[in-house]
Amino acid sequence: MEQIRDDYADSNLPYRLKLALRMADAVISDPTGLSEADQKALSEEFTPAELAELALTVAMAAGFSKAAIAWGPPPVIPVTEVPTPTPDGTVG
Repeated sequence: MEQIRDDYADSNLPYRLKLALRMADAVISDPTGLSEADQKALSEEFTPAELAELALTVAMAAGFSKAAIAWGPPPVIPVTEVPTPTPDGTVG
């Protein structure tokens, strides 16, 4: 995880992972900005099902992230502690 930053293209991550990160960046920032060379490389490296899963996962994560920011933090929910029963049936 340490190597996944904005400069991942120059890291020593595996080619397949770098390619997936390029696609993720494109899905998040500019889906039309993925070059023809990257599109070709993606189709050679990943199956259509893998590409669909990657695109949908990134889009869902980005969407939920934006929703969480828009809605703000959840209200404070009180903690309820439920005692654990012991094998003899008593509650400890």
